[in-house]
Amino acid sequence: GEIAYKVWDIFLYKLLLENDPDSASAFYTACTTNDEKTKEEYHEYYYQYTKDVMKSHVDSIIDEVNTLTAKAKSLPLSSYPRVPMIVAHNELMGQTFAMTKEILDSLEWDEFYAEYCDPNDPEGCDVLMGLA
Repeated sequence: GEIAYKVWDIFLYKLLLENDPDSASAFYTACTTNDEKTKEEYHEYYYQYTKDVMKSHVDSIIDEVNTLTAKAKSLPLSSYPRVPMIVAHNELMGQTFAMTKEILDSLEWDEFYAEYCDPNDPEGCDVLMGLA
């Protein structure tokens, strides 16, 4: 259920490609040259957007797994003897992505605020996060 830093990079890069190709190019360069300072600036600025895209992706996978599991459970075992294995696999995948969802849900404002924002300037953080 943990989210590797590279996954955040990939989701941010995809988000930038779809919305700001010039920034996507600069972010890609930062990733390929190990320019951690620039990468961190992009992650800081686009944190909430990246998180929202990741949450949407995780939610869609959970929904799909649940749909496929229900479909598999409706099949007759006499015709489909591998259904229990498929259901077990789908349940494992559902549990894994549910843990990922919990992690994303817990990465709320307070954690981000504590790491990146000046406690004396909460309005500046709202602007940074696109909330103002």
